[in-house]
Amino acid sequence: MTPMTRHDFARLLARARVAIAGNATNPADSTLRDDLARAEQLTENHVVPWPADIHVAFIDHRHGGDLYAAFTREALMAEVGEFCREWWSEISDKRDPSALSDEDVASVYFDGHDNEYLWTERVSVDRPAMDTDGLRIGRHLVISTSHIQPSTADLLDQWAPLLPENRPLGVAEAGYGWFVLTDPLDGDERDMIPSELWSAIEYARAQGCRWLLLDRDADTVDALETFDW
Repeated sequence: MTPMTRHDFARLLARARVAIAGNATNPADSTLRDDLARAEQLTENHVVPWPADIHVAFIDHRHGGDLYAAFTREALMAEVGEFCREWWSEISDKRDPSALSDEDVASVYFDGHDNEYLWTERVSVDRPAMDTDGLRIGRHLVISTSHIQPSTADLLDQWAPLLPENRPLGVAEAGYGWFVLTDPLDGDERDMIPSELWSAIEYARAQGCRWLLLDRDADTVDALETFDW
């Protein structure tokens, strides 16, 4: 399995949220989408958004000390075992260290060594503070305004000053472009959105972004059509 970073996991949550939004048939789906969005936000913005137990070891030896840490006891002792096998010749034991388990090789090595010591412990690490002073932190996709037609830009200019209930989608003027909400739309509201703008919205949502920023100075993407202004 390919190693997964926290950013990969956040994108996986976003893809699940998008898939549910596109196939929602149950009122409970809305709650699930909100829960996924919250989990996505926490994963994206914090290294580990939950408490974690970490196994640590310290080896005191004549050259100083070595510190090891791992998420499991097995992974920790594999590191310690590697150290013991490397320096096995320093103790008077004729057994083959490669034939011993990591736990056994560590026990034999440090019992037989007069001047080196092993300390291990399981440490609980609290999750990082989640307080963002009331701010909601999320992801948005930035692409060029050339992905929409000039007539669509005129529509966005008309919609941006309106009250939320009077416009077909969430939009805000952004200096040299617009922020556009990527939430799914149905019925009359969906029919009011020009096709090329809707393609850009769907593209942003597929990347796990709740907002699309159309910016004059941003780059274009090959997946979307471009227009001359």
